[in-house]
Amino acid sequence: MLNLKHEVLLRLRAIELIAFWEGRLVTTQLMEWFGITRQQASSDINRYKTEFNEGALTHSSALKGYVPAPGFRPVFTVGHVNEYLEMLASQGSQPMAQVLEFHPVVATVQLPDRAVQPEVVREVVKACRAGSSLKILYSSMSTPALHERVISPHNLVYTGFRWYVRAWCHKRQSYRDFLLSRIARPPKPCDDNAPSADNDSLWHEQITLTLIPNLLINDAQKGLVERDFAMSEGRLQLTVRKALAHYTLQRYQAAITEAEATRVSEHPLQLQPADRSKLEPHLFGGGGD
Repeated sequence: MLNLKHEVLLRLRAIELIAFWEGRLVTTQLMEWFGITRQQASSDINRYKTEFNEGALTHSSALKGYVPAPGFRPVFTVGHVNEYLEMLASQGSQPMAQVLEFHPVVATVQLPDRAVQPEVVREVVKACRAGSSLKILYSSMSTPALHERVISPHNLVYTGFRWYVRAWCHKRQSYRDFLLSRIARPPKPCDDNAPSADNDSLWHEQITLTLIPNLLINDAQKGLVERDFAMSEGRLQLTVRKALAHYTLQRYQAAITEAEATRVSEHPLQLQPADRSKLEPHLFGGGGD
């Protein structure tokens, strides 16, 4: 397998990831993502299921695509949800983590497998695409005991460390973020009305945040931070969705509050104090759950 051309290996990985995590594979996905013909896409699928993972895929006339056979086992991937979701985020291009792993002198860090079930991801992706609702069995820090929730999802969110689904919560009557790893069983489709994702104002509102070197560090350290983050005139401006602003700041390890800024070793960067008001009252995510 390692002697395969890199672009062929990426397509075979995509076939496996889509089938395993979505539960349905069609040639159109491969054609759009990789810019290949239908004939090439069909050839790749046939090669995967006959040459590399015999009997792993079967064709479903009802679903008009290929589905994983019972007992499906991946051969090009290790079954981590991060592999699939990074591929989704890349829209069929080559995520840097995948590209670098093929380089003989470079290694990447595998994010932890947070026990996200493929059956969960399949139903969430279907609901996002269909604009429908799901019943989920969920637990959160505020309510650790498993309990049933009805959500209407519209997007998967990767924070750099964890994966969420952004959804309308029928209990809270607001848009919130649900950790995929905390959904305890495969969601069940339901008939509850799913509001349009257009109504998620925090998702659609863009805000610009300015990051600066921590005000408590000395000039030499400030210079290092400015070079580390390629700052122009001692600041770094980021335009992000308001719903994702807190995740972005966490990814940069930027202090948000004055108290956080006192922990210099943890936060070499901080949010410009004048921008703090932009995050209120959604400082902690505008709907995490």
